[in-house]
Amino acid sequence: MKLFNFTVTNCKNCNKCVRECPVKAIRFINNKAEIDDEKCIACGRCFVACPMHARNVENDVFNVEKAIEEGKNVVACVDSAYLGAFEEPDKFVGALKKMGFSSVQEAAAGSEKITREYIKYLNENIGKQKYFISSTCPAIYLFVEKYHPQLIQYLIPVDMPVMAIAKAVKEEDKDAIVVYVGQCLSKKNEIKPDDNTYLNYHITFDEVLKMLVKKGIDMKTTEGTTPDRAARISGVSYSIAGDMWKNIKTFSAEHGYDIMRVDGMNSIKQLFSSMEKGTLSKCYVGVSACAESCINGPFMPKDAPDLFCRRQKIRNFAQHGWADKGKEFDWDKIDVSRSFVEQSANRKLATSEEIEEILRKMGKKTRADEFDCGACGYESCREKAQGVFEGMADIEMCWPRLREKAKRKGDTIFENARNIILMLDKDLNVMQINPVAERSFGIKDGEIAGSSVSFLNIATDTFEEAMNNKKDILNKKMNLEEYGITVMCNTVYIEGDELFVSMQDITAEERRKKELAELKHHSVEIAQNVIEKQMRVAQEIASLMGETTAETKVALNRLKDVMLKEESE
Repeated sequence: MKLFNFTVTNCKNCNKCVRECPVKAIRFINNKAEIDDEKCIACGRCFVACPMHARNVENDVFNVEKAIEEGKNVVACVDSAYLGAFEEPDKFVGALKKMGFSSVQEAAAGSEKITREYIKYLNENIGKQKYFISSTCPAIYLFVEKYHPQLIQYLIPVDMPVMAIAKAVKEEDKDAIVVYVGQCLSKKNEIKPDDNTYLNYHITFDEVLKMLVKKGIDMKTTEGTTPDRAARISGVSYSIAGDMWKNIKTFSAEHGYDIMRVDGMNSIKQLFSSMEKGTLSKCYVGVSACAESCINGPFMPKDAPDLFCRRQKIRNFAQHGWADKGKEFDWDKIDVSRSFVEQSANRKLATSEEIEEILRKMGKKTRADEFDCGACGYESCREKAQGVFEGMADIEMCWPRLREKAKRKGDTIFENARNIILMLDKDLNVMQINPVAERSFGIKDGEIAGSSVSFLNIATDTFEEAMNNKKDILNKKMNLEEYGITVMCNTVYIEGDELFVSMQDITAEERRKKELAELKHHSVEIAQNVIEKQMRVAQEIASLMGETTAETKVALNRLKDVMLKEESE
């Protein structure tokens, strides 16, 4: 099961996650981003970068809530970045306890034990090896194991403070449920349910805040309290870039080792490259995947103070720490050693011939075509070609190529359109006309480009209205008498104050309409004449029928009189 990935439906194929990924572990399938688990180092930078928040992380909230409801010993192991993330850290601790956590312990409380183990290791190996790499960041472990296995020998084989705390809690109560609470994504990779892990669950600061809302707990009105176990002064600020355990710095410097703190994957890649080449002098290096270290982790609360305020808050707090440090563990029983093993990212490198072939398919036929713009997420066209070879990238993930392709299609449509097309700038100067417009107006594009559209003796009121109101004006009939044509004009406003004008020649249609109107008028006249003639005929017939009827009546009356007279005689 994937611990984290992207929500495919939200992915808009912007490639921003690829640009941020230090190891290019994001594959595009059907133009949607997907994390390749074998290559991923769980640094979380892609999640921070995604503008659509298309991130999907395996959620442990339900399991934590269930464990609390069942009355289990649920211990919150809080990352020390909380001291900068919340305005009142003591109230955050109080809210966790009110929510049902049986104990709240700072991850940094394990730093004293880790420091002692580091010094022990340094004592045993100082002078035997050129470099010492110290980190409390699982993303760094994965980066070395997958991409720089030759540097595994320099990783100090000691647990992170948070893991030391988890082991100590389990030593006290093997059935305890240890929950990491913090801003770090990579620590989720330390939770392996099938391996009898010491860390059981992982919840972020944001998830805690949502849990509080669900429980009806207002952190602002919650009574503040101190953690049950807190870091000593030396371990409070290890989450800040540039800070390091003082006694280790002193010890390393005494033995002639340079001391460096390096944060951010871009810098770390350069550092490791120098180590592999052996060009770097002997040194002790503390490294963190996140720029500015843990206080800039991917899951800091949305309303947290800004980065430098967080740094300032923690440094100020480190001057005194908590008054009550809480109970100390019996560290003698706790084994905090760990090992690192090579786990290759299975990268297959393309040959130069294969790279050249992919570049040609990308439209990069010469070195001048390789813009190396980085829009696809890769630093160079050749790095992108390698991504295509590995099945991580698509050839179409190239904005200059897509733009050129769209331009060619646009040019084809523009050149072959049946309508008159004009492109006007904000001053209604002609930027471009198509061949149909050239024929219709009897002028070449080069002769009119840069001149006012009024040069064509076209009424400009429609164009002015569209530009001034920044709106489209559609289906406007215009009679271009000088050119003997009538057009149906569509004026489309384009962001950036340009107008796209399309004129459909409807001269023949208008002529047919006129002819049809004349035909109708003529037909009406004929019909009227016929009706008038029929009325006259009807009147004449009626008149004749009236005369014959009267004559018939007179004749019949006479006949009647004669017959009556004969009967009387």
